[in-house]
Parts: sequence; C-alpha cells; structure tokens
Amino acid sequence: MNGDLWWVPSVIVVGLVVAGVWALVAASRRRTRTRLGQVNAAATELERSASSSLVRADDLVQDASDELSFAIAQFGESATQEFAAALTTSKRQLSDAFALQQKLDDAVPDTALERTRWNQQIVQFADEATARLSNQARNFTAKRGVERNAPQQMDELRRRLDRMSDRVAGGANTLARLGLSYSAAALAPISGNVGRAGTALDGARASADAAVTRLEAASSEPVGEQLQAAEHALFQATQLLDAIETGEDQLHRGFVNLQQALDAASLELAEARALRDNHEESDTSASLNHVITDAAAVQASLREPVRLSDPAADLLTLETAMNGLDSIRSEARNRQLRLDNARTALAGALLTVRSQITLTRDFVAANRGRVQAAGRTRLAEAERQLALAVAESDPVTALDTARRAMTHATDADALARYDVH
Repeated sequence: MNGDLWWVPSVIVVGLVVAGVWALVAASRRRTRTRLGQVNAAATELERSASSSLVRADDLVQDASDELSFAIAQFGESATQEFAAALTTSKRQLSDAFALQQKLDDAVPDTALERTRWNQQIVQFADEATARLSNQARNFTAKRGVERNAPQQMDELRRRLDRMSDRVAGGANTLARLGLSYSAAALAPISGNVGRAGTALDGARASADAAVTRLEAASSEPVGEQLQAAEHALFQATQLLDAIETGEDQLHRGFVNLQQALDAASLELAEARALRDNHEESDTSASLNHVITDAAAVQASLREPVRLSDPAADLLTLETAMNGLDSIRSEARNRQLRLDNARTALAGALLTVRSQITLTRDFVAANRGRVQAAGRTRLAEAERQLALAVAESDPVTALDTARRAMTHATDADALARYDVH
C-alpha cells in the first residue's frame, strides 16, 4: 500500500465500530419504546377498566337502593337486614373508589406507580360492591319466585306431607317387626327415629298451615320462610326414616354374617375336639377341653331360637371365644408336632446308638485285658441310657436320653481305643 494512504484502514475500522455502536443504540431505543408502549397500553387498559367498573357499581348501587325499598315493603325489615347491610358496605366502598378517582382527575401530578395502585384499588372496590349487591338481588329474585309459585308449591308440599305421614307409620311397623328378632341394644341407634320424625312432620305441617292461612287470607305477608321451614322439617323426617331402612338392612346383613361365623365355629370346634381326643399330652388335652367347653357354650347361647340378637355384639363375643380356642389349639398342634418329630427322630437315634454300643462292646471283648475301667464305665452307662430311652413313653424325653446314650457310647469307644493303642 502507498505510504500516503496509511490512514485508510484505520478510518474503515473506526467506521465499522461507529456503525455497530449506532446499531446497538438504535435497537436499545426500539426495545425501550416497545416496553414503554406496552406499559402505557396496560395503564390505559387499567384506567378504562377502573372507569367501567366504577360506573357499573354506581348504577348497581342506585338500583339496589330501589330494590331494597321494594324488598322491605314485600318481606319486611327483618328479612332484609342482610341486604341493607350489604348496601351500606357497598356504598362505603363506592365512596372510597370515587375519592381515588378524584385524586386521579385533579391537577396534582401523580406518579405512574400511584396511578396504577389507585386504579387497581378502584377496580377492587367496585367489583366487590357489584358482586355483593348482585348476590343479594339474586336472593330476593329467588324469594319472589317462591312467593309467585307458593300456591303450586303448597299443593306439592301437602302431597309430600301425606306421603311422609304414611312413611312414619311404616317406620313404626318396621321397628315393631325388628323388635321381634333384635335386642333393644341392637335397635338403639334407630329406636327413637319414628318419634323424632313425627315431631319433625308436625313442625312441617304447622309451617305449611301458617303459609296456607296467609295465602287464603290474600295477605301481603310473605310465605317463603314458612315454606322453607316446612321443607327443612320434611327433610329431617326423611333422613330419620331413611336411617330406619338403612339400619334394618345392616341388621339383616349382620345377622347373616353371624350365622356364617357360627357355622364356621362348628367346624373349628370339631377340629379342636379331634385334636383333644388324639393328643398324647393329658395337660394339653385338658387345656383344649376347657376352651372347647367355653366356646361351645358361647356358640350354643347365640344359637338359641328365642334369643333376641344383637349381630354386632354377638359377633364380637363369638370372635373373642374362638380366638381363645384358636390360641390353645395352635399351641396344642405345635406340641403334637414336636412329639411326632421326636418319635420320627427317635427311631434313627436308637438304631445309631445300638450300632455304636455293639461295635464298642465287640472291641472291648476283643481286647479284654487292655481296656481300662473308664471306657468300660462309659459303655455301661450308654447301655443303661439306651434301656431308659427304650422304656420312656415320652418321645421327646426318649430322644434326649438316646442322644446321651450315643454320647457315652462314643466316649467309651474312644477311651477303649486309646487304652489299646
């Protein structure tokens, strides 16, 4: 490159750097403008929402004031106290919301953060007031519907009361029938239901009669509360009578379960008696006989034809007796198994010790002058222990004795061989 143009590369580099910086600055400004646009759009939307909520709540408060006046005239002040309290609270919230809106509209400069917070509070106050008053308005609209349809509802209520009266009589018959098979304790959870259902039914009739009186007199007094009271009492009576039907089903199923448990107990008692009769230990047989007698007595008492049953309590009593039987029976089985195992092992032990004694006796006989007293003494003791094992009736004791005989025979053989060598 010509020496006069040495500065050209530097200019190019500087230009590229400047262009890059300018591009970064421009991009940053675009992002900032975008963010600011989004923030401003959100703030504008929030202001619009706050204004709309405020107007809607103000209109609803005015409508609710008129609605409350109508409600008081129709239902009385006692029935509209909650509505009046809701209107008072909503008016206070609306006043607070208008105060915040005034701060937004005055000439005093506000920060963006303050304007956002105040608009959010306006929306909150207005929406809460709107929801509260709307709920009260719906409640009284429903009450007016009840008043309009009261004659039709009364006819249906009368039919239901008549059906419920029949159910009360049926419930009394059901309890009387159950009393022939089940004890007072078994029926205790439902025995008072007919009386309580009858009381609830009387209350329902009284409320219905009061409503009819007002309707027939063309009175302006509302009947919704009387109808609601009658419906509530009717519902209580229904639940009480349903409980009788459910209780009857549970008692019958419990009785079936009890009979199945009694049948199973018969099989277990038969097995226990067989084990008792064939068991080799008299003490164990006596223990088995004791629990068999107790369990059989419980089973017999629960099977008495004239006995009034309490399935849940009876099943618990039977289970307790059978659990005691099962515990002793399991122990007896284990002891019998121990005897059987010992008897099986005893046969092999006797064969082994006889063989060892014979071998040792033959060795001593072949070396009479050389085997000393110690070996001969062990051999004699082995023969004595073998005789005891053969004579013993208890296979467990016999097995232990045979094993001691084997130990003495083995020692005798070792001592004899030591003496000879």
